[in-house]
Amino acid sequence: MTRIFMLVLAAGICVVGFQLFGPGGAWFRAAELEEALALQNEANRVQQDRNEALGAELYSLEHRRDAIEERARRELYMVKADEVLFRLETPGEYEQRARELASMPDYRSPNIKPGSAPTFSAKRADLYHAPKNLRAPPSRTKRQ
Repeated sequence: MTRIFMLVLAAGICVVGFQLFGPGGAWFRAAELEEALALQNEANRVQQDRNEALGAELYSLEHRRDAIEERARRELYMVKADEVLFRLETPGEYEQRARELASMPDYRSPNIKPGSAPTFSAKRADLYHAPKNLRAPPSRTKRQ
């Protein structure tokens, strides 16, 4: 009787060990989850840094008038009256701008043949026509 009990106990220990340490077992799954957790924590940290930078930029744009001017000068190349803008580009920036310009159609000499169909359809202006929901209600009495 003790032998049968010991045999069943050993078989149970083997089954549990196989489920823990076997292929696709819980031990390896835990290691995979720890790796995935570390990667997700790193991605979260990067996103948190980005959110903090965007929050700081938003705060400066809301509370500092000169931040708006600085951003307009840097990103939109805007200048004040009586100022001259000198823009220095690296060769990489020049190549990128040249590629962008080359992909744009030339508006000065468009490639439109005479008699071809128009490239857009004109729309009726809403200047004199109010939408139905904004029109005055019809009058109650009819004129005769």
